[in-house]
Amino acid sequence: MNLSLEQRLSWLVFLFFLSVYLLTSQGSIQSSDGKIMYFLTQAVIEHHQFNLSDYFDGSTVERFSKYGLGMSVLAIPFYVAGLGLSKVLGIDPVFTTTFCVSLINAWVTALSCLMVFRFGRDRFNFRYRTAWVLSLAFGLSTPAWVYSEDFMSEPATTLVLLCAAYLITDPRPALKNQNLLWAGIFLGLGLLFRASTAIALPGFLLYLALTGGHRGGEKYCDLLADLARFTLPLLLFLCVIFFYNFVRYQNIFVSGYEKGFGPWLFKGLYGILFSPGKSMFLYAPVLMLGCAGIPGFFRSRPGSALLFVWIILAHLMLFSCWHSWFGGLSWGPRLMLVTFPFLVLPAGFLLESNPRVFNTPVAYLIALGILIQIPGVTVNMARYYYFMKAEYGEKAHDLILYSAPHTPLLGQFGMMGQVIRNLGDRKGMEERVAIAKQQGRFTGMDPATVLKKGLAVNAPNFWWLYLYLFGYPFIMAGLPPLVLLSTVWICGYKINILTGEPHRPSPDS
Repeated sequence: MNLSLEQRLSWLVFLFFLSVYLLTSQGSIQSSDGKIMYFLTQAVIEHHQFNLSDYFDGSTVERFSKYGLGMSVLAIPFYVAGLGLSKVLGIDPVFTTTFCVSLINAWVTALSCLMVFRFGRDRFNFRYRTAWVLSLAFGLSTPAWVYSEDFMSEPATTLVLLCAAYLITDPRPALKNQNLLWAGIFLGLGLLFRASTAIALPGFLLYLALTGGHRGGEKYCDLLADLARFTLPLLLFLCVIFFYNFVRYQNIFVSGYEKGFGPWLFKGLYGILFSPGKSMFLYAPVLMLGCAGIPGFFRSRPGSALLFVWIILAHLMLFSCWHSWFGGLSWGPRLMLVTFPFLVLPAGFLLESNPRVFNTPVAYLIALGILIQIPGVTVNMARYYYFMKAEYGEKAHDLILYSAPHTPLLGQFGMMGQVIRNLGDRKGMEERVAIAKQQGRFTGMDPATVLKKGLAVNAPNFWWLYLYLFGYPFIMAGLPPLVLLSTVWICGYKINILTGEPHRPSPDS
């Protein structure tokens, strides 16, 4: 089968990022959000129920997950695959199911990187090299890399929102009807993953209203038909959400998130944009070039630019009013991850306008971003929070957010050095491995105890290293990372060669 250059590059880009993410995956579910969503998947498959009472002690946790249903449903085939893997390898299904489910976001984020590449080619007609650089910027130079490791809802929300925007901005009249329907489906999936996705809906409707009259001389009734095609899937997904709410709370309008918003707008804005501990521009410096590219974006494609800006600003304003705008024990502004591809893509207009001027600063900013993500990928994100809590008690929270000397951007490098040194402590590591094999939990324990005994916060956070520490053979612990590393090198080399060819128009141009 002969693949076109576009198809070859698409496969190579996807395989490159998938291999990177699988290589650096943690292979376990370490976030509290992820564990609850995993337990819901387990409850549905094993007990055919939404009730989580069997997984927690008494009244310490609500009986139902307050998180969106989407991730738990998405995890079902991965959970089933884990059960099969358990039977084949003779391993406790708790480990194999969590392993398989934890890999979901590696696949999801690799698809998001592919969508960034395709967006650059198909919608903006960027050169191959520009589209590749933008996918690198998003995939390795922002916290998207870090969040590819754990089982959380932001990566999947990012993907479906990106797909919806990609479909609705397709300029081809022949595909308009089906694209509108699929765009509505993807946005509806976003609602299942995170209810906050609804904040993007007015931007999509505004885009349709502004561009509908320019598509083949459509009349007013045709525009209404377009709006109906787009919104019908949303209504169907909304019915699913209402049903799920009723099952949990006997009220279709209660989701579990009603009490989280308040008068924190300016505090949240400052924190997300400028604070030493959570500024998205500090955790992903390349986003600054994306902001600089927005004026050129508006000049070139005003409709798409308006949609992008709406998605960015609407999420920024919404999350700034959320009581946990900082995203808990997370790496950078976790909640804003859904906006990162929409902030990265406008940088392509700078690269296209004057490559000689902007190639070098883009390369430096991407390299800096990759360096910033490495400790977040290598070390459990919670370790530094536990360390600060043990050192400073109740003051730790504000120090992490607002004190430059205590920012995780610096502290996590120290944590990376510590976990690497821990590998030399054979006795201590054997004790931690024994606790992990017994599925020991540290809920309610003081931070100092967790820092001392928790395996996940005391070793480089890679699944293949955990397999080695657990005593598995080379064919399981050593061979897979070598294969993945080779795939990264081969795909990266081929992409570099192919994107150096002269510009060819995208078939969608």
